Formats: sequence, structure tokens, C-alpha cells
Amino acid sequence: MHLWILLILFFVLQCVFTPLFLKASWPNRTTKSHCLKMVCATLFVSTGLLSMTLASNYTSFAKVMLVGLVLGWIGDLFLHFDGNTTFAIGFMSFLAGHVVYIKNYIDCLSKYQGYNHFNIIELVAFALLLVVAFVLFKKFKMEFSTKFLKIAVIAYSIILVLMFIKATSLGINHYLSGAEGGIGAVLTLFFGGLFFVASDGTIGILMFGGQKRNRPLKIFNIATYFAGQMLLALSILFVKA
Repeated sequence: MHLWILLILFFVLQCVFTPLFLKASWPNRTTKSHCLKMVCATLFVSTGLLSMTLASNYTSFAKVMLVGLVLGWIGDLFLHFDGNTTFAIGFMSFLAGHVVYIKNYIDCLSKYQGYNHFNIIELVAFALLLVVAFVLFKKFKMEFSTKFLKIAVIAYSIILVLMFIKATSLGINHYLSGAEGGIGAVLTLFFGGLFFVASDGTIGILMFGGQKRNRPLKIFNIATYFAGQMLLALSILFVKA
């Protein structure tokens, strides 16, 4: 019972520290904002660990999800520093985290009878989301200092969309299989993935679309990011594969 109360407390603390981080990091990042950001990041990793304990879930899904969460923590640590090197480390850490999530979802999906990795619904959703991303690129006239950076952002966008689609597919297939925690799996994986897409999508607009001083967009970006990571961490409660 005490551990369930602690889990609730983690979500309450996230709701407290996320606004504190937003306040401390505006208009410019500071040492204080960096510390607050890492408190928020530590909370989603802790949520994953606690979810594993509460559900006695020590499956490959749970362990790999923790790896993805830790990579997100590392990304948060380095992206808050100034400099090209630290930015590259943070960016690659987040990219690796998405790849880890995707592989985890695909590995779990392969265990469900009748699942087809080239599902037509997934392919259509993938194409539609990429069209949305392309429209946003055009609408905000996103500009990149180098061609390499542009290619990197496009590649990251494709991986991000794929992560969301596979997360949603896993939740739905878990529910349809009749396994315990089906509804929880659908909700945490779908909204966790959706919030992540929304957050990273707005990062692109903030950084390359001339919206760096757009305060409401910044708030949306951070709120959806930490909410997404918390929900993905919580999915460990429901998916045992």
C-alpha cells in the first residue's frame, strides 16, 4: 500500500516540479533550472522502477523500457548545457532512447499471434503523420544551419512517428489478447507516445521555426514531454511480455 502511495506522490511531485522548472528556465536556462529539470527526469525513471516493483514485472519489456527512460534522463542532462558537443550527446541519447523503445515494442508485438509488422493501418497512420510533420515544416518555415542538421531532424521525426505507432499497436494488441491490464496498456502507451510526439514536434518548431520566445509553446513542449515519459514509465505496470 505504501508503494502505491509513493507512486501517486511521484506524479504529484512531477506536477509541482515541472512548473518550477519552466519558471526557472525562462527566459534563459540557469543552474537552478538544470537541477529542477533533473529532478523531473529522475521522477520518470523512478516511476519506471517503482512500476516494475509494484507489478513484479521483470520481463524484457520492463527492463528495456527502463533503458529507454535512462537514455531520456541522459538526454535531459546534456541538452541543458550550452555547446555543440553536449547538444550532440543529448540528441543522440534521445535518438537512441527512441530506437530502444521501438525495438522493445516490435519484440513484444511479435509475441502476439496474428500480428503483421506491415499492418496496412499502421502504414496509413505513418504516412498521414509524416504529412502532418511536412505541413508543420512548411507552415513555420523551419530553417537549418546545415544540410546535415536538416537530414538529422527529418530522420528523428520519422523515428519519433514510428515509435508512437508501434507503442499504440502494442497497447491495442495487448488489450485484444485478453491479457490483464489491457486498458491500462492502451492508455499509457497511446498517450505516452502521443505526448512524446507532441513534445518533440514543438522542440523542432521552437529551435528551427523562429519560435524560441514563444512562452505558451515552450510550456506545452515541456508539459507534454514529462507527461509522456511518466506514462511510458507507468506502462510497465500493465505490459508483461
